[in-house]
Amino acid sequence: MTDSYHYVGGDTLHTGIYVDLIRRLEDEGLVVGLVTRLRVSPNPLATWRAWRDRGLIGPNRIEAVRGRIRGDVHPLPIWNLFPGLSAPALARILGVPAAPGRRVVVHTRQIVMARLALALKRRWPALRVIAELEGDDLAEVRYKRSKTEHPTPWLRLLWALEHRYYERAERQILTESDAVICVSRRLREVMVQRYALEPHRAERVHVIPTLASRREFSFDPDRRERARRALGLQDRFVVLYSGNLRGRWQVPEKLVQAFVDIRQVRPTAFFLVLTPETDRGRIEPLLSGAALPARDVRVLSCPHGEIVDHLRAADVGLLLRERHPMNEVAAPGKFAEYVLSGLPIVMTEGIGDFSAPMRGSEFACVLPDLADADDCRERIQRFCARDFDPEERSAFSRWAAERFATETCTPQLAGLYRTV
Repeated sequence: MTDSYHYVGGDTLHTGIYVDLIRRLEDEGLVVGLVTRLRVSPNPLATWRAWRDRGLIGPNRIEAVRGRIRGDVHPLPIWNLFPGLSAPALARILGVPAAPGRRVVVHTRQIVMARLALALKRRWPALRVIAELEGDDLAEVRYKRSKTEHPTPWLRLLWALEHRYYERAERQILTESDAVICVSRRLREVMVQRYALEPHRAERVHVIPTLASRREFSFDPDRRERARRALGLQDRFVVLYSGNLRGRWQVPEKLVQAFVDIRQVRPTAFFLVLTPETDRGRIEPLLSGAALPARDVRVLSCPHGEIVDHLRAADVGLLLRERHPMNEVAAPGKFAEYVLSGLPIVMTEGIGDFSAPMRGSEFACVLPDLADADDCRERIQRFCARDFDPEERSAFSRWAAERFATETCTPQLAGLYRTV
């Protein structure tokens, strides 16, 4: 009897990453369905918004997503505080309880989705759960504390509750899941040490980073020129940021400052920001505050499938993070999208497993720390004064494809699906 596989993704903004991974698993002979979170709550307005946008998965139309993978696509209403309430609906989607001999494997991303799958596993123990941890949530709580000089009693209580929630959830995931994926070696080390995992449990914790597909992201000089013409940026030095701006650690003020510094050595510089509609308000006031002319800045939102042409059109990409344990365990998907697209990159030290291999690359400017503004300015300006021709960018794209493409890790993941 045919086994069934399902990817339960927690963040609709990352649907493009989920779809790319599922398509690569199809290349390995697996058909994987996608279950995506439809956020609901007792708040009538939030529920109304979820219903209003039911035809969308993040910025992507659900029918377009269905057309890209062989498996089914199911938006699932989930209340973050009590995801177990959605276990019966998830059971119907998965077809469990299943007939004897049929394995059902669920790969979850984000804690809330792992809690949902484990709630169903308690009712039907035969369910196989692979839980993916994409970051250190306890470190994120500590980060928020460090950024608040005078916290209110309410904030202190909220942080204490968050700390307790994440600690219990992580322990549960690490002990009850059939396998756990960490997106970086450092994250695995943190989890094994924090919860003093016994050897047999530590062996079930695997490292598979968040990457991008080399079939979707590559450098193409002809498409670069077409994209630049379509954007009206043929004669501009295009500085790009792609990604959400929800967290303070994504330092939107530093992104703007980096662009201001680049303009001093590149008078034709143009800042192209790709971010969700809901995050535009986190950077637009900073752009206005820097007195940047409207002709030099554009903030766009677009489906994941259109991002690659913007990356090809750009001349340098920005990926800046504050140096903090939270970022040292991360694996931001935009990194792989940048480098696979042959885009030279300005990034910071301490971004998961990615900063170290880029330190010696001529296509990367790796900043030791964002605290020294003068040092950052000098390094960024020196790097951005150089031009990279199409042949060099093509070579960089090929180099990155051998190291940071989803295809390099899907055989390992497919093997885990089949044997968990």
